[in-house]
Amino acid sequence: MRVKDSIILYFSVWALISALFAPSIDLFFTLLLIGFLIFIEIGDFFIDNNSKEVLKSFKYVLIAIFVFIVVDKIRTILVK
Repeated sequence: MRVKDSIILYFSVWALISALFAPSIDLFFTLLLIGFLIFIEIGDFFIDNNSKEVLKSFKYVLIAIFVFIVVDKIRTILVK
């Protein structure tokens, strides 16, 4: 099995475990972002440049979702 395939498999298992045990969608996306950033850092040397570009776009989408979650949490704190 190639290292790239291993990283995808481990990230998929991480996403599945996060989906099963996260009590809210906010926590799920936060755990997904954390796991994604860890797996990208570990496998950075083993992934080719074309795949890195696709993973960067996925990373930006997850960061944007995380920013919306943080802004929503701040808004709920300030409204109360």
